[in-house]
Amino acid sequence: MQGQLEFHDSEVRSMALHNGTLTLTFSAAFVQADGAGAGYVQSLEIACTEANVDGPLADGVGRLSHGTLWVDGVTLLALPFPYTSPGPVRLELQFSNGTRLAMGAATLECRFTGDPKFVESFAC
Repeated sequence: MQGQLEFHDSEVRSMALHNGTLTLTFSAAFVQADGAGAGYVQSLEIACTEANVDGPLADGVGRLSHGTLWVDGVTLLALPFPYTSPGPVRLELQFSNGTRLAMGAATLECRFTGDPKFVESFAC
């Protein structure tokens, strides 16, 4: 499925930094399907290489209220799928629990890890 991750209302299950790679595991990422007017929740992972994190990584779990991604200086309010960044990235995440994390990385790759579940349709 192609679409885009909308950070708001997505749920982060865990975040882990290992050997310079930050892995964000989403238990329920809200994905807007391309051209279908439908929304899905999907489990997925985002891996960021050569990552540095500003903020309490251990508190980076739960529902997101907002997120912004910059790729080579260009702002993306949603992340297209499938996706591998062409260059350096900066990601800022605001969690509903008040936690705010900012991270920079050399690359970012996003991949689905489960089957999509339909949640809404705006088609008439």
